[in-house]
Amino acid sequence: MLRPVHALVLSCLALTPIAGAALGAQASSEKSDDAAKKAADDAAKKAALAEAISVCDRGASVPLDPEAKAPPVQYGALFPQDFDLTKLKTLADKCQAAMLGAPQEKRLTLEWLRVQVALNQPGLAFLLPQIKLIAEGGSPEANYLLYEVYSVHRRDGADAGPLPVSRDMALEALQKAGAAGHLTALETLLRQYIDGPLLRRDAHKVVETAQRVIDAPAQGQSPGEWDSQFRAAMPLLIARTTLENDGFAAEEQHKAFQAVAADTKAGTGGPEASVLAYIKALRLGRGTQQDAAKARQLLEARVANDQYAIPMLADMLAKGEGGPADGKRAIAMLRAPSKNVAGAGPMLAGLLLDGKFVGRQPREAIRLLNAPWDLDASIRLAKLLPDYDGFQIDHPDQLVERLSDAAEAGEPGAALALARLQLSDDQRFKNEDVARAMLKPLADAGDRDALWLYASTQYANLDSTSYRPSRRDDGLSDDQLKVLIDEGEAKK
Repeated sequence: MLRPVHALVLSCLALTPIAGAALGAQASSEKSDDAAKKAADDAAKKAALAEAISVCDRGASVPLDPEAKAPPVQYGALFPQDFDLTKLKTLADKCQAAMLGAPQEKRLTLEWLRVQVALNQPGLAFLLPQIKLIAEGGSPEANYLLYEVYSVHRRDGADAGPLPVSRDMALEALQKAGAAGHLTALETLLRQYIDGPLLRRDAHKVVETAQRVIDAPAQGQSPGEWDSQFRAAMPLLIARTTLENDGFAAEEQHKAFQAVAADTKAGTGGPEASVLAYIKALRLGRGTQQDAAKARQLLEARVANDQYAIPMLADMLAKGEGGPADGKRAIAMLRAPSKNVAGAGPMLAGLLLDGKFVGRQPREAIRLLNAPWDLDASIRLAKLLPDYDGFQIDHPDQLVERLSDAAEAGEPGAALALARLQLSDDQRFKNEDVARAMLKPLADAGDRDALWLYASTQYANLDSTSYRPSRRDDGLSDDQLKVLIDEGEAKK
């Protein structure tokens, strides 16, 4: 017979395995719960990363990227149509999450960078080394982004510090991107070759670049509607450019005229740009028999409903082409308030300066030349302003910037016009040192007008009552100045 204490011990020993099993089951259950929770968390993270990658690819897929997973998004298409940049910021956040979560997917870095360039937020300069490195690796998109950074920041004030990308670097990068067939880069090059001012305007370069658009490689998976429309517009751009500019062979002009004629109904219908190119070809005899009278007749039939026909008709009226001259009617047409089209203001300014049909009105001409974003108008304006010191114009700093860009691009007349303006007494523009720096290479290249202007700045204080002009150390010698003076006297 067991004593009571022995019974208690035995009963405890009998219960111990049962309790241990219960405790083990509880621990196992907790581990299972932790594992399930961790698995759920991992799945959620993977899902979030997959969603971020998908959103970034669909919203910022890089054209010409062989690793792209979605149809290409051209740079301009990054911006929401409603200009709500919070959408772009959301895309940037998704791309950043995708890039950090999947560093092995190299395409995501460039997708994030292009969205950051589009946002143009403070601190963008810190991303440039990364963009430059990718550009050096041959990426057309990264090269285009370097140009885009320059384009956005080139008008920053002096207090903003040095430009994060230099002009030379930006234009070289733009050309590299264009050479690789990057369509947005080619579109930018076309605009510059047509209008300037960063590149010298060049009709032959327009034709060459348009052909490169046609021949450009596919931009990625399923190129969009803009891609197709842009390429499709190039043959007629080539034809119109060939007809509207000098320097093309007769055979090229004839082929261009046939293309434009096929796109119109003998100058009476079809796309407006092609119709006007057709009429201009008739007027000048490019690619077809010259017939100024027919050209003027076609323009007369269009002006009531096509305001873009007015500048060409006004020019023909003023010059008496294809019929009798009627300068006063030309001026009235160009002055009509509803006819505010490109070319009308500068053309009217020319007629007001000429004084042939109405008295000279230089101040009105200055106002007209200051209105359009037109490089030729800016050059003419700069030539006029020194004779009208203090005449107020809108945004004089923009005029200087435009002419400075054009002068650096080698645009004919831009450097000389700006130098004259900067050597005038108008304190808004006066800057002799910059003017001399622009004039010297022109003078060295044989430009006599530039040489005379450069020589005129060799001595300072020539108009001072102290009779003690100061001579600049650099530039022309006194003997060279005497030769110039003798030449001028000989030619009176």
